[in-house]
Order: sequence, then C-alpha cells, then structure tokens
Amino acid sequence: MNIKYLAVVALAALCTASLAVADAHDDRDGDHHEQHHDQKDRIFITNDDGSISLIERVQGRFGMDYKEVGQVQVGLVAPHWPANQYEGNSNWWWVGVPTGSVRGFKVKHDAPLTDLAKAENQMDVNTYTYAGVPAGLPTAGESFAGTTPNGKELWNAAREIDEIQEIDANPHSPTFGQILTHIKVPLSAMASPATAKTGQMRPCDMSISPNGKYLFEPDLAGETITAVDIRHRKVISQLQLQPLVAETRVRPFMLTTNGKYALVETLEGLGHYAIIDVSNPYHMHEVKRLTQDDGLGVRPMTNEFSPDGKYAYLISNGSPTVPPQISVLNLSDLQIDNNIALASDCKPYAGDFSKDGKHFFVACPGNNTVAVIDTRHQTMTQEVALSGTNPLPRGVIVR
Repeated sequence: MNIKYLAVVALAALCTASLAVADAHDDRDGDHHEQHHDQKDRIFITNDDGSISLIERVQGRFGMDYKEVGQVQVGLVAPHWPANQYEGNSNWWWVGVPTGSVRGFKVKHDAPLTDLAKAENQMDVNTYTYAGVPAGLPTAGESFAGTTPNGKELWNAAREIDEIQEIDANPHSPTFGQILTHIKVPLSAMASPATAKTGQMRPCDMSISPNGKYLFEPDLAGETITAVDIRHRKVISQLQLQPLVAETRVRPFMLTTNGKYALVETLEGLGHYAIIDVSNPYHMHEVKRLTQDDGLGVRPMTNEFSPDGKYAYLISNGSPTVPPQISVLNLSDLQIDNNIALASDCKPYAGDFSKDGKHFFVACPGNNTVAVIDTRHQTMTQEVALSGTNPLPRGVIVR
C-alpha cells in the first residue's frame, strides 16, 4: 500500500469532517450568508410594487428549500409578463409592460441582484410611440414579448395598435433594442371597432415554435389565432374560433405553443381552452375545446409546457366559490390527468418550470407568495413568502 496515498486519504477525511462540523455550526446559527446556494436555477419574480424578487434553493435546517434571497426596486409598472418561453441570451431577459414598452434586463448568473437596478443593465424599447407610427393610434398599452430560441430576436405583440414587431435582442448588434420589423395584424370578420385606447384585433400574447420559424398569437378582439412566418416576416394564416354558445364571443387572450399544439385560454363562460393543431401553420385547425366538464378549473390564466414534453400545466385563477388550481394536461391524449390544489387565496397569475423540470413555480399575488410544485408527485410542497408590504408577484422567469 502506498503510504503517501494513505496520508492523502486521511487528510481528505479530516478536512471533510471539519467542513461538516463548520456547516452544522453555521446552520445552527442560521446565518443566511453562510448557507449553500444551488446555482442551477435563479427564479426571478416581477412584482406589482415595481420590484423584482430573487428566489433560490438553499440549504436550511431541514434540507433544501426555496427562499427569497433578495429583492430590488426597478420601477416596473404592473401588470407585466416576462418572456420566459426560451432562455435565449442567458444574460438578458425581457418584460412587456403596459405603458407601451418592453424592458430588458441584463444580469449575469453570478451577479448581485442589485445590478438589475443599474441603468446600464436595462434597455427600454418604445413599442407604441416609435418614430413613424401611424397617427391616431393609442399611445400606450400592453406588450407581450418572447425571444426566439437562439435569443437573437425578440418578437412582440403590441396589443392596442394591432401590430407584431421584431426587435433586435442581440446585445452585440449595432441595432440592439431597435424595432426591425412591423407586421400589421389583418382584420378578421369579427374584428371589433377601434377606440381611443384599444385596437380592432388586439393581439394579446404570443408564442414561438421551438424551431424558431413561426409565431402564433391570439386576437382578443378579432376572435382569431394569427400565424406569422418569422423567417419571411409575414402573416401566413388566420383561424377563426367558434363560440360554444351561439351569439357570444370566444375572446382568446393567452397562448402557448410547443410547435404541435397551441393552447389558447379564452374568456367565454367560465373560461375554456381551445387546443389548436399548429403543426402545419398554413392550415391550423382546432382539435378540442377543454371546459370545466373535462376537469378544467375556473378562469384559466396561462399555461406552460413541461420540459420533458409530456404535459402542459394549465393555471386557473378560480373564483370566490371555486379554489384556484393547476390542471395537468397529458399531451399524449389531451386529457386532464390531475388537478393540483393551490392556496385558496393564491389568485395565480403566471408560472415557469425549473430547468430540470422537477419543480413548477407559480406567482400568487393573492397572498404574496410563490407556490412550488413538485412535478413528480404533482403536489404543492412549499409557499415562498416574499418581503415587502404588498409586493403582489406577477411574472416568473427561471434562469
């Protein structure tokens, strides 16, 4: 036996034991700064009070738990929807805000949260009153943005001016943060009259196919789903949705796609899902309408596809008499397999998956927490409390 080898092993064992004692001592002291942080995920929460919270998984007294480890004021205006479908450029992420702009934030993985508040780490893109915008249109409104998988482009639905926009999201480009393309949403047969504050079609949300070739968006005032060919920068088709009750309106308002299906939230009745086959974007067609008879919750808000491609998590806001829930849609048969209960006062708004797909995080503005879902057991395992008087969490983006 090599004596030097034995000496090294003994020394390593001694060091390990010493570190274990030190860790135990730090844990007893409850010193937050000495806790071990899992660097795999940083969960950013955009709050209505203008702040951004950071949640990380840390070693606590009883194992690994998620915890708010910081909060910084950045002046966001509510409500807002982060572009969380694709990571894109890992150092930049984007949020659509209702004042008529999209705001980008630069934050490196190991950078302190306070870097988000620095002017040099922010980029505001004016999406409503840019140079050359046609006269007479609303000067402010919601923007719903999403990056392409490669992170070089940011596509945005400027709802109240009926426009789809391509924005340069490449920080190394000389036109970074500029609108490169303007695509007018064609009027449908069911388009609504324009007002001083609203458009006729109102493209409300958008989602990009995983191959980065197509964009789909729901037209809240047009009763349609519009498909855009990103490469050729043009509208290629439009699907008219039919109401379940005659003489009513479907009012599609949110959409997420995995390239095969687009799951569309609607405001008709208690809220439904129109499941659209978008595998051929030139010939979209509806394959199913999910309702409460299928186990769907009340007032669906938004949805996210699981990283393994097997499920979609459908977030329902609930009502005074029906609690909020997450419906787990099995994508193999388009049936709801399970409903995950949330706190009765959660009022869920949006969610995002951890990178490994093991957890799903849901913003709960009703009780100022973030619900953590164990996706293996499909149950809520934790509610992470946020600091501040009344932060009202809205958006979730995992980086």
